[in-house]
Amino acid sequence: MGLAAVVFLGQLAMVLMRYLLGVGFLEIQDAVNYAFAALVALSVAVTFDADRHVRVDVLRQRWSALTNRRVDWLGDLLLALPVFALMAWSAFPLVRSSWAILEGSPETGGLPGLFIVKTCLLILPLLIVLLVLLRFACLVRRTAAR
Repeated sequence: MGLAAVVFLGQLAMVLMRYLLGVGFLEIQDAVNYAFAALVALSVAVTFDADRHVRVDVLRQRWSALTNRRVDWLGDLLLALPVFALMAWSAFPLVRSSWAILEGSPETGGLPGLFIVKTCLLILPLLIVLLVLLRFACLVRRTAAR
C-alpha cells in the first residue's frame, strides 16, 4: 500500500506543481519512478501466490479440478521454475554491480538508491521460485499423508 501511495501522491504533486506552479522536482519524479518499478516487480509474486496471474482459460473450463491442478503443477515445474531461476541467475550480476557502486539516478541531481530498486529484479524471481518450491512441498506432504 505504501508504494502505491507514493506513486499516486507523488504523481499528483508533480502534475499540480508542473501545470499550476510551473515548477518540477526531479527528486519527486525519481521517487515515483522507483516506487512504480518496485510496485510492479513485487506485485508479480503476490499475484502468482494468489493465483490471479494471466492465463488462457479456453480449455480450463472443460477440465476437472484435478486436471486443472495437474496442469498448474506442470506449468510451475516446466515453465515458472526454470524461467524465474534463469531470471534470478542473470539478474544477480546486474544487482551486484549496482550495489558495488551504490548506483543512483541516471539524471543529474536525481535521487540516489537506484540499486535498491534494481534489487527487486532479484527479489521477484527468488520469491516465485520459493513459492513454486513451497507448492511442491505442500503437494508432497499431502500425497504422503494419504
